[in-house]
Amino acid sequence: MHDPSPPSIAAPRSRFASTVAPWWHAGLLILLLVGVSALSTRQAHRQGMSAHHAERYLVGMAFEWVMLLLVWWGLRMRRVSLAEIIGFRRGPRAFAEDLAAAAIFWIMAMIVLAAIGILLKLLHFSAPQRTLAALAPGTPLEMLLWIALSLSAGFCEETLFRGYFFRQFASAGHRIWIGVVISSLLFGIGHGYEGAAGMIAIAAFGALFCALALARNSLRPGMIAHAWHDIFTGVALALLHRTHHL
Repeated sequence: MHDPSPPSIAAPRSRFASTVAPWWHAGLLILLLVGVSALSTRQAHRQGMSAHHAERYLVGMAFEWVMLLLVWWGLRMRRVSLAEIIGFRRGPRAFAEDLAAAAIFWIMAMIVLAAIGILLKLLHFSAPQRTLAALAPGTPLEMLLWIALSLSAGFCEETLFRGYFFRQFASAGHRIWIGVVISSLLFGIGHGYEGAAGMIAIAAFGALFCALALARNSLRPGMIAHAWHDIFTGVALALLHRTHHL
């Protein structure tokens, strides 16, 4: 019977026989990612992260969608569709399965990240929670924008890192592990404003997202888990901040 599902990132090894975009295009995206990360890190050190939340959220969303547009442009050069990269499966049952997979993944990932946090603390790395707390929304408008930013990050970042970068670098030598390592490192580097500890934890988080995408043959569970994690983090930090100041 013919399988109506689109090709996915977990397709047979032959799927990695060719890149999904020109290498110069991948290099351009990496330069933009590193440059914006370095700029945001510098601004965080100079001005702090506790002010102008709404502006930061809007700029963050704009950057994510610009990167997604550039991804689409690169894929089009190789005649690769976003559907092929994302691997959506149609139907309510498929969505329910992806939702359940995202929930299970998130719980397990939180355990792993907690262990990584303890290890980093033992190694005397500064905790990234301080930066995250400074970024947390403080007003109803900021909360709405934070949720929008989280949803945007779930879709755009998973497509960029677990879709585009993973497939692009997995094609180098036809090795899946190369795609996992490089896309995860880039994911961590893209969050430079969270400091060394934050980048290490986020790179590990990225590797877990790669495993989820490979296991589910789709980016959708990761998109759901990613968006949910960001929303939950913002809401929890906002509530803690408000409780602390009561």
